[in-house]
Parts: sequence; C-alpha cells; structure tokens
Amino acid sequence: MKTTQHIIALQQGWVLIPSGGESNGLAATIQYELMQAGYMLDSHAYHAIEYAPREEAVQFHLEVIEYLRTMLGDTGNFKPFYEGFPQEVMELSHAELFINQLVYYWSNGAFTPEVWKGERPQAFEHPHYTMLRCATREEFESLFTTLCASNQAHTQQSRDTLLWFVRNYPNVKQLLPEQVPFKETMCMLAAEGMPIRLATATDVLRLAVYMSGGDISLPPVPPTHYTINCDGVDRKFENKAARAFRFKKFSRSERRMLLSHLEQSSCDASEMALRAERWKRLGEILHAGEYARRYPRSAEALCAVRNYARSWYAQVDATHSLDERLAILSQRPGELLRRIDHLLREAESDVEVDTIIHAYTQALPHASSKVLYELYNHFLRRREEDVVRPILLKHKRIPIFLEGNDAFDEALSNKLITPIAVELKRRYSTLEPLGKVYLDERLKGIPVPMQMRGLNPALKTLVRGTRVPLDNPQARVVRFYLHWIDKDGREDLDLSATFVGDNGIETISWATGLKNDCAIHSGDVRHRKGDCAEYIDVILDEARKEFRYVVVTANNFERRPMNSVDAAFGYMEREHPEANTTWMPETTANSFRFSSEAQGVHMVILDLSLMEYIVLDIDSNSLPVAYLDTSLMLDLIRLYTDTPALDMYTLLSWHIEARGTLAATPTEADTVMNYENFTTQYTQCLKYKV
Repeated sequence: MKTTQHIIALQQGWVLIPSGGESNGLAATIQYELMQAGYMLDSHAYHAIEYAPREEAVQFHLEVIEYLRTMLGDTGNFKPFYEGFPQEVMELSHAELFINQLVYYWSNGAFTPEVWKGERPQAFEHPHYTMLRCATREEFESLFTTLCASNQAHTQQSRDTLLWFVRNYPNVKQLLPEQVPFKETMCMLAAEGMPIRLATATDVLRLAVYMSGGDISLPPVPPTHYTINCDGVDRKFENKAARAFRFKKFSRSERRMLLSHLEQSSCDASEMALRAERWKRLGEILHAGEYARRYPRSAEALCAVRNYARSWYAQVDATHSLDERLAILSQRPGELLRRIDHLLREAESDVEVDTIIHAYTQALPHASSKVLYELYNHFLRRREEDVVRPILLKHKRIPIFLEGNDAFDEALSNKLITPIAVELKRRYSTLEPLGKVYLDERLKGIPVPMQMRGLNPALKTLVRGTRVPLDNPQARVVRFYLHWIDKDGREDLDLSATFVGDNGIETISWATGLKNDCAIHSGDVRHRKGDCAEYIDVILDEARKEFRYVVVTANNFERRPMNSVDAAFGYMEREHPEANTTWMPETTANSFRFSSEAQGVHMVILDLSLMEYIVLDIDSNSLPVAYLDTSLMLDLIRLYTDTPALDMYTLLSWHIEARGTLAATPTEADTVMNYENFTTQYTQCLKYKV
C-alpha cells in the first residue's frame, strides 16, 4: 500500500490539507464515507476539507478511503459459510451443522447450505467514531523528528513514514534531531543520503546490507545449502532463503562511499570479527586493496578480519578474575549492564556482589536509555519466584520462555532498580519544563514501547500488552472477523477462539464445534474462490459466567505464511448482533493486515472480567489448529496479565518528578496526559521514551 502524506496524517488522527477559497461541496460526502469506516472529521477539519482546493479534497478522499477500506478488510463482498449468521447457526442442531460441514468438505467447497429464509431486523448501533482533527505543519514535521530520535525499532508503517519524508518532503534534512540513536534507523537514513556519520563498523555493515535489499537488523545468515538423505544417499540442495543475504555488486561510487564510512567509523577489527564471514564477503566486493592508500584503516581492518582478528567477547571470556572481567566490560557499558544478572548469579561472596553493584552504578550514566528501560523491565521480573522468563529475539515474533531463576531478595532488587529510575529522572530533568501535569491513571494499562519491529500493520498501532477498554459499554457481543480473498480456490484460513477459566479450556473453531453457550462460529470456509469470511461472536454476559479470558487466533490451515494471503483480522462491538448487516465496519474497534510469515497468529486476548482487549500479535508455533497451541496461550495470558512491566504511567510520573508538578484535575493542568492521547498511535509514547 502506497504511503502518502494524507495516510501518514490519518494514522496519527490528523488532517493536513491546504486551505482554499470557495466551497468545493465535497465535505459532506467525505464525512459520510469516513463515518462508514468509524472515523469522523471534527468541526475544524470539516471546514478545512470543505474549503480546500477541489483537487486536494478529491485526492484526500481517494487515498484515505481506500486506505481505510483496505485496513478494515472492506474491499469486497465477504460472505461466511452461513450467510444468516448468527441466527442461522443458532437455529441448526449440532448434528445438522456437522453434516453440512462434512458435505462441504466432500464436495471440495462446492456445497452451500440452503438459502436462509429468515430476516435481519434493523436496529440502531452506537459506533465509536475516531475523531480527526486538523494538524499544523509543525506537528506533522515533528513526527519525523520523533521517529528519528527514538532509540528503538519501529513498525513497518513507521519505517515507511520515515522513507516517505526522506524521499518526498522538502528540506527534510533540517528536521533531523541532533542524534539518531537507534542503529537501524540511522543506517537506513544514511543509505537514503541523509547527512549522518556512522560510528561503528557494524553500522557500515548494516548500510551495505540495506543497500543490497537485506534485513538491516542483521539476523543470522542461514546456511547456503542443506542436506537431505534420499534412500541412504545424502543429497545437497541450495537453501533459497540464503539468497536474500547476498551483497549486491556495488558500483565504484558506492564502494568508495562505504569505505569512506568505514574509514571514519571505529573500524574495529575485534568488533568486525563477530560477523567475520559477512565481512569477508563484503571485503571481496569492496576491493579494499585497490583503495588501500586512500582508506588505509579500512584495508587493514578487513585484512585482520580475514586473517587474525579476535573478537572483543573472546577477550572477555578469556579473563580469569572478576576484576579483570569488569575492567574489560566497563569499556562497553551497555554490555556490562546486560551481563549484570549473570555476574550476580556467579558471585561467590558478598564482597564480589558489592564490587559488581559498584561497577553497575558506574556504568548506568554511560549506557543508552534503551538499555536502561530493558534492564528496568528485566529486574522487575526478577523480584518474583518462578515468573515466566520470556525472551523475544529481534528477528522473531514469538517469545522463548526460559526456566525461572531464584528471585533476587528485596534489598538486592532495590539496589538494581532504584538507580535506573534515578538516572532516567536525571536525564528527563534536562528537558523543557512541563509545568502542571494531569496524569491519567488508565495509563497503567499501556506498556512502554519495546520490540515494535515485527508487528502486523494495524489501523491503530498499539504496544503488545496494551489494555484497551471496549469502546461501546452497551455491546452484547464482540464479533471477531477474518476476511480474505481467495483468487484460485486454494486457500483455507481459520478463525478460532479459546476460552480460558478456572474450570478449564474450551475452543470454538471448525474442529471443535461451531457453537456453545458462550460463542457462535459462522462456519469453516475453505477452497472457495472469491471473498471469504469467518466470524466468531463472543456472547459477553454468558462467556464471563464461566471464563476469564478469550484468546483469538487466525491460522492458515494450508501451512503457508499468513502474509501469503490478502487477509484482514479485526473485531466489532455489536449491541444487536442479529440485526443490520453481519459486517458493520463502523463498529470496528481495531483491525490488522498480516505481514507475519508464520502459519498462525494469536491476535488478541479479551479479558472478560475487566472488559478489555489485550493486544498480542504473537505467532503460533504449533500446527495450524488453535486447540493444539494452548500451552503457548496460557504462557501469553500469564505474561501479559500477571507479570509486571514498565508502563507509561510510571514513566510519565518520572517525567513529572523531574520537570513538572502533578495536577489533581485536567482543568488546572498545563499539560494533560490522557489515556486516549497515547492509544491513537504508539508514536505519542515515543516522545517521552527518551
């Protein structure tokens, strides 16, 4: 989907359009179509659209409405198996539902149930509209600066925003912050011609990989070949996945540019040795020997990598005493801090513990804020016995759960956690004063953004673990949907809901039954050409009697990646599920498109007790059948409901302590930090995660 100025503004809840003179007569039409998608122009935005140049208003309409329809999954006439859902499913017995599904499979998708002769009444629903307001040019430009200044990985949508600014916005170089701290962002901007100096040799490697069309996050390189034993004979096959890791043939000017960056960087052979094979391949393509007189440090470092360089980590591992190890680790404060937990577990005396804590506190002021936030989260979890220990690798979309370590005692835990908060507040105190600030208690439901790289594109991009209350408190049903387009009649996507409570687990899906007292499924659609849909209604009052959570999952039963199908997932809040049309986009709370390469994704948890959604967007690691992956579901529920994490409320309270005062009510505040301001887009959170 093409990124444009109007779409970037819409993602932030803005309208940015030049003013005109006379009325163009299009505002009412645009307002109506926006309302069908759950959006609405406020009075100022309506006036701006009404008096914008006609060609600009038309362009706004074309781009924004197409984007919303695509994100919502509203690009066709999507039909479930039972078109009279949910009444038709309720009217049929379990035996009739089972037989219909069998006949459908036997006919390879040709069978359709008898035409439902019931009627859907009309009833008024209360959609919750997302209000769009006019943004200033300064606000729009500050988005680029905020994304550049963030010290963390961005979503693909945010990366597309950065690229749009770099390639299309006039005088964009003036919008760069003083420092671009996150390596991937820095190298991407450098590759696009922005005036950025690369600090380390690894930065230059990222640049070369990006220019070659590879993954700038530098995932491990897969083997070029794999072996399969066929009838007792080993046969060697090319691993096609490795092709994406090859360097392109750089032009002479590109080679000079890369060598120039390397020459001005740290050019540290001990750092380059960590990815020695990639550097060897890159060195062959750069022909550094031809430019040895012009770039002597680069030529020497590449020669060292090929022949004798030893990594910095090898030097650390070769130490024989704690003092030696701390002396080397102190050269890189971030690495020291990441090893503190291990060092403390290996300590043999209280004296060694005190030595490690001293080195720890000395390193904190010299580490990046990103490391400090990660440490704070980590040490919060280390207070608890047998707590889930998740590790989400930057190249993955599914956490690895490790066995728990013995919890740190309260005194040690405080020695580790308190200095982090003190250091962060010291950094915040150097920023502009906030004055009186009103802080919304509901911000405790928003985790501080971490690991945003792999998220599926969403209408409202939220941090994993964010708690979002239902928009419509009158809703009787939450209707989850999966829409996809099957061009060739060979796709089989499945939507399922797993209910978890004190008395057990129960799943609603094609394989376990289409209805019970708590939920109704619209039927399994497979290998049917055209616009396909599956729906699940969770009947809130009934479900909460027996269960606490519902985990909703989308799977590709053909075991192909979810992103191989043109599909959308979302959830609607319906007061009258039996009335109106089955699909009402204006009642949609959020929707997602799939970029995941997994065959299944756990999308969201519905907390039936608190009536809140908890954003997941975690890949499934099981066969594409939901009830076979319940162990991961239980781990995810525990992780995102019981385990403490640094939330936006805590982080913003530190800002207030450092550079403001707390106001009791919004009316007496100079700055209002409402929950709603931080759930439109996660970029609002980034302004304070400095």
